[in-house]
Amino acid sequence: MTTELIFVGTELLLGDIVNTNGAYLAKKCAALGLSLYYQSVVGDNEERLGEMIKTAAKRSDIVILCGGLGPTEDDLTKETAAKVMGKELVENKHSRKRISAYLENYVKGHADRKITENNWKQAMVPEGAKVLDNDNGTAPGIILETEKNRIVLLPGPPAEMIPMFEQQVISYLDALTPGVI
Repeated sequence: MTTELIFVGTELLLGDIVNTNGAYLAKKCAALGLSLYYQSVVGDNEERLGEMIKTAAKRSDIVILCGGLGPTEDDLTKETAAKVMGKELVENKHSRKRISAYLENYVKGHADRKITENNWKQAMVPEGAKVLDNDNGTAPGIILETEKNRIVLLPGPPAEMIPMFEQQVISYLDALTPGVI
């Protein structure tokens, strides 16, 4: 199966942060027997990201996006992927509960911390998506399945992405392939 990796974040594009996720995911995909032909980095720009997702979906069976799932205005990976795939965003009650519990623990005992409204956008997921729990942060991962593709959205911080990938995505991807020889 052909696979493509897209890393989202202006901080990656400008070299402010080293993209260690690229090497990690490339090795893991190879170990799963996935043919990796393209790896790209795109800034936090809806139009460019949308074009990159459309291009990747045309030429690859599996598209893995990493980053841009957080609570800030420039985190637009999920919204852009949903738009490209023709899906509406709906609240996932399970994710909302998990985010609430995480944030309540985060603010506990810290008068200077508070839960802000923008955090709840992370509970919005594309309709029909499989939601991946994030045990190390607030942004859940997402798997969108179409007739032609599997689109996997992962959080950008390695401390969140790596455990999510190892605990939930590897088994999902492994089930799609006939096996590695």
